[in-house]
Amino acid sequence: NAAGLAVLRLFIGIAGGSFVMCQYWSSRMFTKEVVGTANALVGGWGNLGGGVTQIVMGTLLFPLFKTGMSAERAWRTVCIVPAVVAFFTGVAVQFVSEDSPKGNYKDLKKHGNMPEVSAAASFRSGAFNFNTWILFMQYACSFGVELTMNNAAALYFRQEFNQTTESAAAIASIFGWMNLFARGIGGYSSDKMNAKMGMRGRIIVQTVLLSCEGAM
Repeated sequence: NAAGLAVLRLFIGIAGGSFVMCQYWSSRMFTKEVVGTANALVGGWGNLGGGVTQIVMGTLLFPLFKTGMSAERAWRTVCIVPAVVAFFTGVAVQFVSEDSPKGNYKDLKKHGNMPEVSAAASFRSGAFNFNTWILFMQYACSFGVELTMNNAAALYFRQEFNQTTESAAAIASIFGWMNLFARGIGGYSSDKMNAKMGMRGRIIVQTVLLSCEGAM
């Protein structure tokens, strides 16, 4: 029902918020000379996961599950697979990874190599920074559209072009696969302009690319 869908989407949104932490994490791990390319490739692989999910769930697992149950129940059951993968990925990140090239924040603070910063103070500083809201609007217009595409593409191809669920999912996956090189090119261009013009160069690249996206 609608209430169940709203609750489910809430938790999906919270899980999707890990993408933001991923981008911050990769920013901390790489120097300014290559951080644009690194962030772009990390984000590209993440969005590529959307394409892989479309194929794995819609084209491979869905037909397999459908042989032993109704199509509706098969689709609901298939959705358990990415949830399990995401859970164990989160566990792996927690126990295997480090917060920064110098180590975990907890250890750095313990040895006096990193100052204690209030989470509330950091949030307040970001919330009252005008640049934060500019980036918020830009991201809503770009990544927000991408999420909408990932959600609706398979259904669109199935309803508008009478594709089967399997073929519609395979076609929709192309949008996710595209991010692997498209994001990488954007990040690489940002790094090159940063080398020549500093942060102003990154802003120019972002402005041009967003303007082209809006025009198209």
